[in-house]
Amino acid sequence: MELQGGLQGAELKDEEIPYNGRDISDFRKKCTLGSFLSFDFINEENQNCRYSARKKPRQHKEPVRKSTSSNKDLINTLPDECILEIFRFLPSSRDRCSCVTVSKRWLALQATMRISELKSDPKSRNNKISECLQGKNANDTRLAAIAVGTCLRGGLSELCIDGSSPNTQGITDIGLGIIALACPGLKTLSLWNCTKVGNKGIESIARGCNSLEKLDLVNLPIVDDGCLLAIAKNCPSISCLAIDSCPLVGDTSLEAFARYSSKIESLSVSKCPQINASGVILIVSSLPKISKLKLVSLTLSDSVLEAIGGHAKCLSCIILDNISGITQAGFGLVGMHKNLNVFLLTPWSGLLNKASSMAIGDDGFMMSRLTQISVRKCNSLTDKGLKELSKSTSLLESLVLEECRSITWNGLIQVFINCSATLKTLSLVRCRGIADDISNLQRTCLPKYPRLHSLTLKKCHRIGDLFLAWIGHACIQVKHLTLVGLKLITDQGVINLIQTLNTNTVHRLVSVDMSGSSGITDLSVYAITSIVGEKLRCLILDGCERLSDLSLKMISERCPCLIDLGLSRCCISDDGIFCLTSTQMRCLKVLSLGGCVGITDRCLNYLLMIRGSLVGLDLKHCPQLTKEGIDAISETLWWCDLLHY
Repeated sequence: MELQGGLQGAELKDEEIPYNGRDISDFRKKCTLGSFLSFDFINEENQNCRYSARKKPRQHKEPVRKSTSSNKDLINTLPDECILEIFRFLPSSRDRCSCVTVSKRWLALQATMRISELKSDPKSRNNKISECLQGKNANDTRLAAIAVGTCLRGGLSELCIDGSSPNTQGITDIGLGIIALACPGLKTLSLWNCTKVGNKGIESIARGCNSLEKLDLVNLPIVDDGCLLAIAKNCPSISCLAIDSCPLVGDTSLEAFARYSSKIESLSVSKCPQINASGVILIVSSLPKISKLKLVSLTLSDSVLEAIGGHAKCLSCIILDNISGITQAGFGLVGMHKNLNVFLLTPWSGLLNKASSMAIGDDGFMMSRLTQISVRKCNSLTDKGLKELSKSTSLLESLVLEECRSITWNGLIQVFINCSATLKTLSLVRCRGIADDISNLQRTCLPKYPRLHSLTLKKCHRIGDLFLAWIGHACIQVKHLTLVGLKLITDQGVINLIQTLNTNTVHRLVSVDMSGSSGITDLSVYAITSIVGEKLRCLILDGCERLSDLSLKMISERCPCLIDLGLSRCCISDDGIFCLTSTQMRCLKVLSLGGCVGITDRCLNYLLMIRGSLVGLDLKHCPQLTKEGIDAISETLWWCDLLHY
């Protein structure tokens, strides 16, 4: 007989066992030599198990029977119907999940089973189970596993899929079909950038998920009106619908929802070139409960705004972004809507000045109930148009002006005069026309703002200390102050503003954001912390490059209730972090140190002193932090959302 392991050609004799000189203790306790012989070796502890070919007695050989079926997979020889019948009796979700890990075939078989086919009683369906798949996890296999795992618990109630990651398998109609079978109680479905999803997948959702209430379809290039017609017919509970960047969807879909979906309250249509004015008019006129309407990058007409003003009685919020085909007359027609609270306009050229005047109307009631106005990238809106618009909105609570370069301090004065009793939020973003004007600012006295709680001045590069002092006298109740990217303001301007706010508000300020204000130093931090630091909850100083460790010492001593602190790109060191943490700031939850080139691994030990409350830590772009230090703090603060790279 020939033996393997270097003994080829040797003959097995009665009085000896062949041995090739290797340590038997390196082998397993049971070794098989050749095709016929099997030996059991017993390894004793603390004994060198070396055997000589002449001294070792011969092992007793028992005949070994060859098993013809030991290596055969008998269960997989069964047809699918038999395996499915076995799966029907699995008692729990854990058992089902264990089975699907055996093979893709078992996963596919279980994924196609309905809840009604299972013998086990499903648990209560009142539990809300949500899943969000992104990147490489957004594929059909993951959807099948989720369907199997949640089936006995009533299935998913919310599913969000973002398939934007390149070079991945992605979600297809097969995956959505599996979800439709396993999750009949699905209420929210969001599909973003799922380019392989077509009509079959959406139609399967329509047939299997009749309780659907919210549907978001973003960038689905092969989805057309056919599947949305199925959604409208089979899902009568739809209340929120968003269709964005679906080039094959047209007016037929909107007509179907107008006919079958009477519960729609929110509708958003963006970048769908086949949707025209007729579909929007029909859905606005036919849906009695619609309260929010968002239209982006569409070609419409004045008749749409006329329908909104005359038929949509419950409509309270309109967002119009990059709409072509609307004239000044249409803008006046929408002003007939008496219940409108929010009106957001995004860029229209050559329109707003005259349209704002038309919005008032002869009887003076147009736009009278508007509470929020947001105008973005409208260079044609001047002080005159803003004056007329503010006159017509006696209940205005929020005004946002972004990149309206023709607006100056004269227009703001008119807003302040007309809305001083109601305005709660004022936001000016990149308004280059607003600047320090010594002669006008000094001789103009603003009225008091008893209800203004939030003031935002962002990247208005011509605003300086004079404007801050001027507007500070009007903000008697402000709680949230945002001064971002104001390069011209200095310590003196901040000190004057904080002192003015302190006199008027009796320490009401709880949030200060001065990101990117490179002109301020530790003196500004001293003013903020000494006057309003006791009740301050949020202090953001990102990009204030002239701040030093002294600022951290003042913050730690005077801001005991601070929750959010931003110090990214500041010139601070480990000593400053030590001062910050040595006072045991027990309320601090979020700390941003990204881009602080002066901190090293030594500061990571100091951060552990406040680890009990910390839930968010930003350590990005800190060149002196080592990988070992980051790994150590990541392991210690395992619950904390740590950003680093």
